[in-house]
Amino acid sequence: MIVAVANVCLLVLGVATLAALYRVFFGPSVADRVAATDLLTTCVMAIVVTAGMTTGDRNHIDLVVALGVLGFFGTVALAKYLRGGRAID
Repeated sequence: MIVAVANVCLLVLGVATLAALYRVFFGPSVADRVAATDLLTTCVMAIVVTAGMTTGDRNHIDLVVALGVLGFFGTVALAKYLRGGRAID
């Protein structure tokens, strides 16, 4: 039962990832593209966790933590750049 629910979750996450990719490439503004990139990072993290849950493999937790940190700092740097400052001081 859990594997079936996880497969449905993976399907929904795949659709969300495609929607985020569409917004990254065809976003009307740079801020929309930044938000879509953040969503894309979150979707990839959720896909890795869900796939690891179905296989029983716990070795990908480090990857998810690293993606979370990189996604956060990337979003903060891009938001700071969009406000007119330098990305890194």
